Amino acid sequence: MPFPTSLYNAAMTERTRKVSKTPKPKPATARRAATGAPTGKPPSGKPEIRIFVSYSHRDAGAQQKLHTHLAPWRRDGVTVWYDENIEPGATMGTEIARELRRAHIFVALFSPSYLDSNYCWNIEYKRAMGRRARKLIRVVAVVVKPCGWKQTPAAGFKLLPRDGVPPERWSSHDAAYVDAAKGIGDVIATVRRELASPAKLSGTLGKSKIKAVKPSPTPTRKPPSKTPGRPPARRTSLRVRGSKA
Repeated sequence: MPFPTSLYNAAMTERTRKVSKTPKPKPATARRAATGAPTGKPPSGKPEIRIFVSYSHRDAGAQQKLHTHLAPWRRDGVTVWYDENIEPGATMGTEIARELRRAHIFVALFSPSYLDSNYCWNIEYKRAMGRRARKLIRVVAVVVKPCGWKQTPAAGFKLLPRDGVPPERWSSHDAAYVDAAKGIGDVIATVRRELASPAKLSGTLGKSKIKAVKPSPTPTRKPPSKTPGRPPARRTSLRVRGSKA
């Protein structure tokens, strides 16, 4: 028995309806923008600034809070990177080292868990401080929980929020994170001025200033000096006996 045409049309219509309702996968750029990963499209006229956020996974809530308060800068060509941006299947150590080399600013979220973490303190933070000593990166520490940071080498630096007071001792947590975000914003402005400076760019590209070599002038030959009062010597041809005239 032949298949009824009406049933066939109805089945194809239903299939078309289901396909049209299936959500299309987001492009890679949209996925990166949603996670805070770099999109490669900074606003025109402003150099892209990359921030590496180092934190203990026990302080994920503090990391998300700071990420939220950095929204005005993230819309202004600033990329905030943390290890959640690593794609599945990638090697964590390799990706972290690569992003640390690319970063302009290193932000460490200090807490008891951070100081206790061998990877956060002895690898990420010390590696960033080594790059800071070579003037390759700016290091900013944000105290997100009360901890013994004053007993560490970080005690000699200015910490955020103001005076390194953790958010729980502020009138509100948001006020503390606003202060921390503003401090990071000041560092962003400084880095942008340095990147826009021609002197900084020339020093960064070549690691040494290249001076233009001016071509040496072509030496001019002076005519032989003539003794005044004496006529120039006249050449006389001597006929050698036996030679052709």
